[in-house]
Parts: sequence; structure tokens; C-alpha cells
Amino acid sequence: MEYEVIIARSALRDLEQIRAYIARDNPAAAQKFCLKLLDEAESLRIFPERGGFIAERPGARFVMVYPYLVVYRITEESRMVRILRFWHGARERMRMRL
Repeated sequence: MEYEVIIARSALRDLEQIRAYIARDNPAAAQKFCLKLLDEAESLRIFPERGGFIAERPGARFVMVYPYLVVYRITEESRMVRILRFWHGARERMRMRL
């Protein structure tokens, strides 16, 4: 049985900032990369447990779409995956608000 994937407002804001940053140099690449991030997020419908844990954020997991992390939490009771952030891997994880 698949999980429902919900994308938080904070993640949507991240996505827009990523798109705007990349689009300054290459609008087509910005669109393509953001779609890649969304595709990876949606793929968590099946086997969301594949992601690694974020030690600094208990309960949070991630999958990598280099150089970004798709940060999420799983709620087993409702079979839901909530995408919390799209976070650049070089940024300090302790500063991440979930």
C-alpha cells in the first residue's frame, strides 16, 4: 500500500527559492531541477523508509538530489509522508526549522 505525500509550505517556499536562484543563470535548468526534486519527493510514496536519518533532527529523514536533501517525516498511522524542506546539503542542519 502506498503512502500519501504532502508537501509543507516551508518546502514549497524552499523550492521557489531554489528555482529563482538557478533561474538567474538558466531558467530551463531551474525548471528541470525543481521537477527532479518534486519527482524524488513523490517517489517516497513507495518505500519511504529508504531515506537516511538526520541525527540533528530526530524523526526526520532525507533522500539526496545532489546537492539538496529532500527532508521528510513518516507518519505510519496515517501512511503519510510529509515533505518538510528542500535543504542544500552544505547548509548547517541545526539551523533547519522543521
